[in-house]
Amino acid sequence: MNITDTFDSEKIEYFSAVPLDGSDIVRADICTRRGISPDALRTAIAFLIPYYCRDEREGNISLYARPCDYHAYCDDLFARICPELSSEYGGTFVGFADKSPIEETSLAVRARLGSRGDSYVILNEKYGSFVFIGEILTDNDISVFGDVWHTSRDGLCTHCGACRRACPMTSGHGECLSSLTQKKGELAEDERSYIREYGYAWGCDICQLACPVNRAAMDSGVQTPIEYFRQNRIVDLDGDILSSLDDEEFARRAFSWRGRKTLIRNIGIIG
Repeated sequence: MNITDTFDSEKIEYFSAVPLDGSDIVRADICTRRGISPDALRTAIAFLIPYYCRDEREGNISLYARPCDYHAYCDDLFARICPELSSEYGGTFVGFADKSPIEETSLAVRARLGSRGDSYVILNEKYGSFVFIGEILTDNDISVFGDVWHTSRDGLCTHCGACRRACPMTSGHGECLSSLTQKKGELAEDERSYIREYGYAWGCDICQLACPVNRAAMDSGVQTPIEYFRQNRIVDLDGDILSSLDDEEFARRAFSWRGRKTLIRNIGIIG
C-alpha cells in the first residue's frame, strides 16, 4: 500500500511533503524522547485532519472540542499507518500532532496545504481553518515517494481584517477569549463579563466564523468525512452533562486538560 492509498483509506484528502534540514527541527528534545535522531530526518509529510461537522444548534463549546480529542485520534492513526509506510518504503516513520518538533502551521504552508490566515491558522480551500495539522517525519528522502501529493490553492487569506474586527479581545485586553476560558482559578470581573457576554464554556470560534473563507466552506455544506469527528459530540456543556462523564470519558475530551473546576466555573458564569 503506497502513501496515497494509505491516506485515502483514512479519508485524509490533503497531504504533502517537504524536505527537512537541521534548521527545521525547533524541538530536538521531542525527537530524542521518541527515540529518533533529529539529524537522521529527511522528510516531513504534513496532512490536514478536517473536524468541522454541521450541528443543529450553536452550542457553547468550540467546534474543535465537540468531538473526542483529536490527540487520541492521531495516536490511533499513527499506530495504523506508520508501520504500513515503513513496510512499503523502509526506514523510520514517526507521527506527531500538536507536540511536534516542527512548527506545524509553517510546515503546512510550506507543504502547500493552504495559506496562513491573519489569525495565524492554516486556511484550506475546502475546509477553511476547521482542520488539525498532523505530520509524519521520516529518514526517507522525499524523492522516494514520487509526485503523489494533494495540495490546496494558495492565496486564500486576503487580509480583509474580518477575523480581527470580530475578535472581542482586540480592544486591548491582551488575551484571546479561548485562552480566557481555559484560565485556571478565579477570574477578574471584566474577564467574567467576557465569558458571560459571549457564552463560551470552552474555547471560542468568533474569529473563525467571521472569516469569509470559512463562511464559504460552511455554506458549501462541507463537513469532515472522518467518522471519529462526527460521533460522540457534545455541543452544549452543562453541569448535568459534565457530571455524567466518568473520568475515562472526561479524559477523552479536549477540554479535560484544565480539569473540571475550570469548566464548572465557566458554566456557572454563563448561567
